Amino acid sequence: MSFLDFLGRSRKQQSITLLDRKLVSSQFSPKLPNRKQLRYLPRILSAKERIFVSGLSVVFLCSGLFLVWSLFSQALREVPQKGGTYTEGLIGSPQYINPLFLQHNDIDRDLVALTYSGMVRFSKERKIIPDLAEKFEVSSDGKEYTFTLRKDVVWHDGKPFGARDVVFTIEKLKDPQVKSPLLVSFKDVKVEQVSDSVVRLTIDKPFAPFLDLATLPILPEHIWNTVSSESFHLAAYNLKPIGTGPWKFHSLKRDKDGAVLSYTLARNTTYYYQESYLDKLNFKFYPDNDSAIQSLKNGQVDGVSFLPRTLRDRLKKQSNLAYYTFNLPQYTALFFNQQKNQLLSNLSLRKALAYGLNKESLVKNVLAGEGVVIHAPLLERYIGYHKDIQTFPHDPARAIEELEKGGWKKNSEGLWENEKITTGKNSTKKETTQNTGLTIKLTTVQNPEGLALAEEIKKNWEALGIRVELVLSDPARVKQEIIDPRNYEVFLYGEIIGSDPDLYPFWHSSQTLSPGLNLSLFSNQEADKLLEEGRRTLDDEGRAKAYRKLQELLIAELPALFLFNPSYNYVVSKRVKGIEDKKQIIYPSDRFSDSTGWYIKTKRTLK
Repeated sequence: MSFLDFLGRSRKQQSITLLDRKLVSSQFSPKLPNRKQLRYLPRILSAKERIFVSGLSVVFLCSGLFLVWSLFSQALREVPQKGGTYTEGLIGSPQYINPLFLQHNDIDRDLVALTYSGMVRFSKERKIIPDLAEKFEVSSDGKEYTFTLRKDVVWHDGKPFGARDVVFTIEKLKDPQVKSPLLVSFKDVKVEQVSDSVVRLTIDKPFAPFLDLATLPILPEHIWNTVSSESFHLAAYNLKPIGTGPWKFHSLKRDKDGAVLSYTLARNTTYYYQESYLDKLNFKFYPDNDSAIQSLKNGQVDGVSFLPRTLRDRLKKQSNLAYYTFNLPQYTALFFNQQKNQLLSNLSLRKALAYGLNKESLVKNVLAGEGVVIHAPLLERYIGYHKDIQTFPHDPARAIEELEKGGWKKNSEGLWENEKITTGKNSTKKETTQNTGLTIKLTTVQNPEGLALAEEIKKNWEALGIRVELVLSDPARVKQEIIDPRNYEVFLYGEIIGSDPDLYPFWHSSQTLSPGLNLSLFSNQEADKLLEEGRRTLDDEGRAKAYRKLQELLIAELPALFLFNPSYNYVVSKRVKGIEDKKQIIYPSDRFSDSTGWYIKTKRTLK
């Protein structure tokens, strides 16, 4: 009977039908089948029905198990376990894994940071905190520093660490025959062993950034006292160090010519702080960034020490990588060597080069926006930062005016000439520029980013009619061939300031020769006084005043063009966990400051 037929029947007939149905259903009250009845279910179901019921049972069972597992998983947490090896690709090769020779080689600084310790170290907040020392005290006049050393520290070879090691390290550093680039910083420091666990350092004049010097990693006296000062550079311990750090030397591999191909560190099981989770850190050395990036793509390394922005696109399909960006206290600048090219002694020319350069374009197009344009050597977070410093905005017309003001004229061939400039102070011989016009050699380190920056600068300056010749230096030889002999006219290079705004090593006239870092060979008596005052003054406001005046002087004299403060990009496989996004670091080696907390292996345990 259809529903329409039912509605068409009389009300009485409808009532009788409903009563009949109730009578029938009352005789068969609905109940779930019992276990005995369920045994006969397969006999009464068709084949398709049996398949359907079986599938439904599996779904219910899996859903139940998943629910139980989800609830159980929420009660578990992953905890790091010991084991595993992290392999990193580095550009270049190690030379001196020795605290006394740290200067320009980032690989050396990386390995020293991992294998050695200092009396104090920097915290995540860039504050000085104890390390090998359990505490330190500073006298009220700022001339005496007393360090009480820990008594639970041993060297990698098991020998106990003590005050004699600190005294030995500083005395050796001050020995001129060792030729440490740090000599200038420690030459007036007096070191005294008060007891087996107490050391006192004394200076003649207050020196505001002195505690930064106390981060110097310490050498083992019982190892190095058999090495003569003249042979310090040649000792085998420069590649097979014995320190007190969280990692110790394990092995190295060389090629047939003796170059180091790989270098392995093992966990220091006697480390006085947290023992590392990883068993080993392995480093592979490559001649350039391209080779290292390719090894990362191929899975031959887990990370690369520095990822140039120009090569980042090559990794965009690698979903297994994690990227970290750190802020470095570093400025990149163009340093003018007026002794190498007398034309650069013309202030108007240097100003023209400043106005002719588009810094914003460098940061945007080459650094992909990962940097901050600067106009002076002190960065925003430092004492003495000068927000109102004079700037040189990109203005080609103004650059041309400066050239003409300096006596430069274009000849019939469209090349700049200047007959006012002579080859020397007492010379009457005219500098001939008719054949080549105004030409400048721009030197930089040979890597993708350095080349990209140099080409952009070249394009800017050549738009003014100034010819630019690029000179590229091998990163492994830049110190010996370029920096030490000051072998450049204009040098595109980055200098790391450090944790303190002390600019003495970079701009004092005593630092114009290697191992000093005055790359512009800048010599100015007023600047020297301001730099010395900034070191002697202990209050922040006094230091800030001196450094603001210094920066004004540097801009007026223009021995260099300050370009930008870059970011430091680090890429690591996601399988390596525990790496903190430290935001601000002092040196690239600080990426390893939490390496004892890195891990690969884990296990689940109840919360």
